[in-house]
Amino acid sequence: MEQVNHQDKINASEYGIIWSQYVNDSMARCVLRYFLNDAKDENTRALLQFALELSETHIERTKQLLIQENYPIPIGFTDEDVTVNAPSLFTDTFKVIYLQIMAIHGLTRYAGATSVCIREDVRKYLIECTSQTLELYDRVTTVALSKGILSKPPTLNNKQKIDFIRKQNYLTGWFGKRRPINAIEISGAHLNMQKTMVKMVLELGFSQVCQSKEVREYFERARKLCKRHFHILGLMLEEENLHEPRIFESEVTDSTVPPFSDKLMLFHIATLLSAALGYYGEALSMCQRRDLSADYARMNMEIALIAEDGMNLLIENGWMEQPPTATDHENLAKD
Repeated sequence: MEQVNHQDKINASEYGIIWSQYVNDSMARCVLRYFLNDAKDENTRALLQFALELSETHIERTKQLLIQENYPIPIGFTDEDVTVNAPSLFTDTFKVIYLQIMAIHGLTRYAGATSVCIREDVRKYLIECTSQTLELYDRVTTVALSKGILSKPPTLNNKQKIDFIRKQNYLTGWFGKRRPINAIEISGAHLNMQKTMVKMVLELGFSQVCQSKEVREYFERARKLCKRHFHILGLMLEEENLHEPRIFESEVTDSTVPPFSDKLMLFHIATLLSAALGYYGEALSMCQRRDLSADYARMNMEIALIAEDGMNLLIENGWMEQPPTATDHENLAKD
């Protein structure tokens, strides 16, 4: 008896995820090719090569999924968006830290994407992506530790005991005696500082090489905001004499030759700023002190506004590729 294939057409969520992954991995491929070309350290080169192979595999897999569904392939980013043999803009040290933070972004994205996927082949593919990205994160962390460049979260050296919260003043933040920051809040502040630091370094480097005055000014404005957010997050730790993550702005070289198109650099920064909304939101949801919650709420609003400015700048320059959209039946009726 002939086997009947009951596989459904991919749904809108799955389509959006596949489309976005193609675009993001096409950007990652450009960045990783450039990073790999001038990487000198053997361990760093091995990490970049592994990450590049993952991106190229993901591009091919998502491309095939779109072809099977008779959907168009996004333009994304191509060889025109990268000058592979441009002089070094970042040191090998920063490249390792960049890979670790990008792996964290990938893990967050794949976990969320899998939760809204129904079709078996798409689910299995995303689970495979998660496994690969976990391996990348593990490899990068091992190398970063061996080189002594990994900023470890603070350690709590005081004696801990099992207890329950008995008073509402545990939530106090503005008035009265504030309790010390707890481990969950420390985790949120430290992780967001690391992510903010990577944006600061990229914004510094990109502003140094971009061709458009308007884009350069945007990078400088975004960097000032990120530095202010880094300081606000740092105060959360500093009040309890806890150490802050290392800053890597000194890992930007003096090159003024652009390795990437302004389109790629602007897209990269705008999407990282947009992603910060999710990470700030998660940290906010876990805060149990009102003043810390207020800080995250304010930073979330500020980062949303500047991320929107970046998207508007992409649109003004004709660089923002439109994601798949639903049918505009009202417009069709007018035609």
